[in-house]
Amino acid sequence: MTLELFHTQEYREPQLKFPVLAEGNEQWLGDGYYFWQDYEFAKWWGETKKCKRTNVSRRYSIFTATISFTEDEFIDTVFNEEDYYNFVSTIQKFASKYVSVFKHKHSLEEFNDFIADKGLWQDIKVIRFQDIPENDALMSVNGYYYKKRIQLRINAPEKITTFALLKTLYCV
Repeated sequence: MTLELFHTQEYREPQLKFPVLAEGNEQWLGDGYYFWQDYEFAKWWGETKKCKRTNVSRRYSIFTATISFTEDEFIDTVFNEEDYYNFVSTIQKFASKYVSVFKHKHSLEEFNDFIADKGLWQDIKVIRFQDIPENDALMSVNGYYYKKRIQLRINAPEKITTFALLKTLYCV
């Protein structure tokens, strides 16, 4: 399987030759290379998350990337019903184990540590998932979030077969 995706980063000199590895417990699905499936959300991410006061250049860059992988290396929680329900079941099973060990509901950071310790997604190289848009900015109908804000997390850099600058934009 092959997908064309987008990666958004604060503008850098020299220009990136490879995506930036997102690390830390605040990452939704742990450490990995995160991509947007749709350009409009890659641009939104640049405008809302990469244009902070610490961004001295007041610019951000959007890159295109191609990822290639096999079906066995992929969980599609967005478009594959079986993968979705297996994903939810696995999360709930591990969350239940966490509660039984630590006696409280976990935070995202605690859960990411827990699943990393258990090696939950070691064999999965690519996960496609969605979250809920934060506002109406990219919706044609206020309050109706009909577009899926889809990201992919890749934890095997060799699955990223091309990476190139698409454009650099100024922060508004």
